Amino acid sequence: MLAIEVALLTGRYVATAVDDRSRAEWPPHPARLFSALVAAYFEALDPSADERAALEWLERQGPPEITAPEASAREVVTVFVPVNDTSVVGSLDDEAVTVREARTELGAARPKGGKPLAAAEKKLVKAETRFLEAVRKAIAPVPAGKEGKDGPGKAASILPERRTRQPRTFPSSAPAEMGHAAPRIVFAWPSATPTPEQRATLDALAARVTRLGHSSSLVTARVRDDRPEATWVPDDAGLRRAGDEAVLRVAGPGQFAALCAAFELQADTPGRVMPASFQRYVRPRAAGEASAPAPLFGDGWIVLRRVAGPRLPSVRAVDIARTIRKAMMAAYGPDAPEILSGHRASGGPSERPHLAYVPLPFVGSEHADGAVLGVALVLPRDATRDERLAVYRALDAWERQARDGDEETPRLPVHLGRTGELFLERLEEQASPSTLRPATWCAEAASWASATPVALDRNPGDLAARDPQKEAAAYAEAEATLAVACERIGLPRPSRVTVLPAAPLAGADKARRFPPFHAGKPPVQRVLVHATLTFDAPVRGPILLGAGRYFGLGLFRPLRGNG
Repeated sequence: MLAIEVALLTGRYVATAVDDRSRAEWPPHPARLFSALVAAYFEALDPSADERAALEWLERQGPPEITAPEASAREVVTVFVPVNDTSVVGSLDDEAVTVREARTELGAARPKGGKPLAAAEKKLVKAETRFLEAVRKAIAPVPAGKEGKDGPGKAASILPERRTRQPRTFPSSAPAEMGHAAPRIVFAWPSATPTPEQRATLDALAARVTRLGHSSSLVTARVRDDRPEATWVPDDAGLRRAGDEAVLRVAGPGQFAALCAAFELQADTPGRVMPASFQRYVRPRAAGEASAPAPLFGDGWIVLRRVAGPRLPSVRAVDIARTIRKAMMAAYGPDAPEILSGHRASGGPSERPHLAYVPLPFVGSEHADGAVLGVALVLPRDATRDERLAVYRALDAWERQARDGDEETPRLPVHLGRTGELFLERLEEQASPSTLRPATWCAEAASWASATPVALDRNPGDLAARDPQKEAAAYAEAEATLAVACERIGLPRPSRVTVLPAAPLAGADKARRFPPFHAGKPPVQRVLVHATLTFDAPVRGPILLGAGRYFGLGLFRPLRGNG
């Protein structure tokens, strides 16, 4: 076990949320602690090889548990800060941006080699030369009498009372004291087994950490021998308690190298984006509280929300899902893994759960219209760390291809032929529309209703037969097929399944409006039906059933009050 305790010396934590610069971050993200440790490492005159090895070991230990008190956000006050010498900064900004762009192009050209690499290297040399020349001119002394007509005005603008001022905010959280002189946050890795040397090295490194978040957020940090009861745990632990969740930035393999690369890239232009992975955290269950049955699909979703393009109905769900799958695989590059493609290296279909591409329709409320508001990338609950990293690698590559300049969260284009382009953006915090919240689809409930129709694994017969006996037999077969489908994804057999001729949720499209769906080898057209499910006890979502479950068909939503 390894635990690092951070004490907030000023009684508050100053850091802005990753998606909203007017809101405070709480609890502190594990990636911030790791970055603070890396910063302490590099502040040494002669960085220790043992410390570097200890940091690279720490980044491989996975997301930690967190013990943090409840905190209230303090009122945000806007202050106006004088800027630096604008005459100098303005002359360097453009050249610095050009250098950064040239370095990015060089990184993209390295795998290609040959002429593209040579051209990129040449471009970078020219950009760096121009930047250094601009720096030389900016700091060169001006001989007396050579100030020019703008010289006195520029010189006067440097005086504090004449500088322009920019609005700044410093959101902060005021945590409870937890019985200590200063509030404590503990980051713990229960399964980590550091050697005595690694523990001592990390303790010495933590002792040199002076701040976490903003420079005004002063702290002390030390390794401790015990760990208190966690208040936040990684969702992978399977201890989810509905209603409390947060997405935090965490360190992973390669984080140390990523921080070094980010520093080199932003050496001339300070950046705001901290390299990190994202991990969903939840409140742990109370002792003795039973866990509801959960399906094979996990609830640590990656959600992409619609930000531009046509407002499409849920009948286009499969088209959207398949296009995003192609984009992710293309971004990953050759030899896309099974978790992305759903196919084995031999070409056959995957025999284990893989990534599901699930468009999220606006259904189940008074004004719902069934439009797709976003898309969830749903990983299997037992996905390995390498599989999760492969998904993030593909998404990151897609975002790099789509990024325009320095934008933090690029818009991802989804090309839908004559329909036009749908643009999506990764959500890094909880969304305001309930449709885009995983908790909406993954809550515990005994009764569930289909938001998109299920593509049945077996043909039940003629559901529209004029003969009442044939119609009843077809409905009974469809309901039996759905019951087996629930068991196939790891849920108990429902006590009641009802196949419906119409959509059960407001705003949902009727099954007959969806285009034909084919699956299998050879492809066979599947029967599409809406349904409701009732279990003897609450079960957890997400519920994705049938042959189209990896492309947004068979998505169920829990019913309030269990129906």
